Amino acid sequence: MIALAVLRFFHWADDSAVAAAIRGSTWVFAFIEVFHLLGLTLLLGTVVLVDLRLCGYGLRRQSLAAVASDALPWMLVGMAVTMGSGSLLFVSEAMKCYGSPPFFVKMGFLFTALVFTFTLHRKLTKRDAPPPPVWGKVAAGLSLFLWFGVGLAGRAIAFY
Repeated sequence: MIALAVLRFFHWADDSAVAAAIRGSTWVFAFIEVFHLLGLTLLLGTVVLVDLRLCGYGLRRQSLAAVASDALPWMLVGMAVTMGSGSLLFVSEAMKCYGSPPFFVKMGFLFTALVFTFTLHRKLTKRDAPPPPVWGKVAAGLSLFLWFGVGLAGRAIAFY
């Protein structure tokens, strides 16, 4: 039942006017992909910056909370650009994504990374006192693993 609903959604996306317009152009897909990669770069750059600080490396003159607070607007912009452009890329090749295991791996990483980032990671980086070194490094490592997993799985979609 759920699988059928998912398949119908993918068909609907693939048959949409937006998908047809993107597929019908020589340059639109590439243009959207450039924005997708720029957004991902901004997102991952801010994640790396905060996670390095969470581990105790770099920007030691600023508190962890200040670094995370300053990076948050840039991370949200990167996330918005990435997700907006990613939605357009998905729509343009929805049925390809339906048959691509890396697409579903990417969505799993993305969901987990978003939940982790806006719950535990945010709680650790918002505190005035830094977390214990071991937990900071574990959280930073998990954050990097999840976000780079999103990017690597996304890259793998092109090969399936």
